[in-house]
Amino acid sequence: MQGVFITIEGVEGSGKSTQLLHLSERLRRLGLPLVVTKEPGGTALGREIRRLLLEPHGSGETWCAEAELLLFYADRAQHLETVIRPALAAGKVVLVDRFEDSTRAYQGASGVAESSLDRLSDLVLRGLKPHLTVMLDMDPEVSLQRVEVRNLSLGTEFSETRFDEAELEFHRRVRNRFLAIAQNHPNRVALIPARDPVDQVEAAIWLRVAPLLRNAGFGVD
Repeated sequence: MQGVFITIEGVEGSGKSTQLLHLSERLRRLGLPLVVTKEPGGTALGREIRRLLLEPHGSGETWCAEAELLLFYADRAQHLETVIRPALAAGKVVLVDRFEDSTRAYQGASGVAESSLDRLSDLVLRGLKPHLTVMLDMDPEVSLQRVEVRNLSLGTEFSETRFDEAELEFHRRVRNRFLAIAQNHPNRVALIPARDPVDQVEAAIWLRVAPLLRNAGFGVD
């Protein structure tokens, strides 16, 4: 039985964390061997990188686009080596909250050249691609309203706000890049409207996940 690699992508506030939780709970109820992780921060070293990337810096200094890109790929290289590849080799289902497509969308929207993205992707991924990417789509004007409510509910201790605070136009560029990825990779990417009710989004995701798992030899209904 081969492992199955599923990623969940989308703009800020699109409901990724909620849908990842629902899908992982469903797979656990079915008794599937499962690894649930995230980027950045899926390893101990990655959590240090996550802090550098997602928390505003008290010095006021910001990462240049290339430095930011290298940090994301450093996190991904460690994550692949110590978590994702071993789990897939052991025949497990691997669910990841953000992966390569987020880098393509966010760092591409920051002005990083496609050639730079391609070179680092080739170096770090070595041809590995998700079997399925669930891409939750939502207008950033709506999704950022969700983000504001979420961050307020998490209180002052929540500090992973650096990308949330970017201008609306940046988030529009990110969304457009996600949509282009979905258009260019229709066999891998399931583009799902995220403004639908949560249970409808969950059902739409399962319609794409269940056949993948069955084809890989996992017994699911």
